[in-house]
Amino acid sequence: MTTHVRLDASTPGAHVLHFTHRYTHPRSAVWTALTTGEALSRWFPCHVEIDAREGGALTLTFPGEAPETAPITEFDPPATLAFHWAGEDLRWALEEDGDGCVLRLSNTVADPEWTANTAAGWNTCLDGLAAALDGRPAPQEAGPDEALIAHYKDLFAAG
Repeated sequence: MTTHVRLDASTPGAHVLHFTHRYTHPRSAVWTALTTGEALSRWFPCHVEIDAREGGALTLTFPGEAPETAPITEFDPPATLAFHWAGEDLRWALEEDGDGCVLRLSNTVADPEWTANTAAGWNTCLDGLAAALDGRPAPQEAGPDEALIAHYKDLFAAG
């Protein structure tokens, strides 16, 4: 299982992260993991409730913080989920791939200085999604993975 990450910084002041990850699970299983609150809460770094429909929203509650709302901007089962969260646009697309599927995630980054942190966070989440799909517990991070953040800073600096 490999996650490929590409940074599009072609627009000044705007960065878009693109992740591609192949899962050995059928698209329907990955779609369920993306669009049900119970499943999302297993691998996402907070408790998630979702009104899974275009015009619906995700409610994200991080420990000790007030809930955040992320309006759903695109919903096309079982292929596409997009939402706007904390000033950023996220789009999840699933494609059939043999007995598995390919997930493509794009994330506009509101603060370009935060790009490596965002990439490291999604890297951890995508690994957590794989664990949840496999029936394993998601890795529990006590805080940001500084080594992974440094890796992405080096990768993006190298172009």
